[in-house]
Amino acid sequence: SFLFSFSKHQYKSQKRLWLRRNHISQQTTPIIMSTDNHQCAACGATSASKRCVSCKSVWYCGRDCQVSDWKSHKAKCKAIAADIAQADSHEIHKKEFDKIRTKYGLSTPENAEKIANMLADTGANEGVSAPKFAEMFGMSTTEAVVFLEWIKVGIKFKEETLDTAKKAGFGK
Repeated sequence: SFLFSFSKHQYKSQKRLWLRRNHISQQTTPIIMSTDNHQCAACGATSASKRCVSCKSVWYCGRDCQVSDWKSHKAKCKAIAADIAQADSHEIHKKEFDKIRTKYGLSTPENAEKIANMLADTGANEGVSAPKFAEMFGMSTTEAVVFLEWIKVGIKFKEETLDTAKKAGFGK
């Protein structure tokens, strides 16, 4: 069943791909200093050793260069920082999803089939009721919301992946 095939490896692989496409370090702690030579985004010098703490995508010689470049960098910086925060949030939610899935045995064939039937029987505009889901599997409504939200993420990922594959000529 697809519901449970969105593995930790696949998620991390997609996160790494996104970070690499956007030239962002995968490190979770801010890196400010570097011994490598990088080009300063403000003055162009190749001795920049300080990286923007928020987005980690541009380098500067120092505070003066960073301040002078802030007006042009600000929008991009905020967008990249928001994307990083969202990726980290997804990782946290995935861990909670896995805990719930394990705690309530939701990946057993019997429960996976119940969930798939519930999702299939629900109209597109209705969605699955978290309280009903919680009652069905003996969990809290909060746990049901976390579980169901991650299912939405998995379904969206699958749809986007299939769309991309079809556009590339696969699966015809």
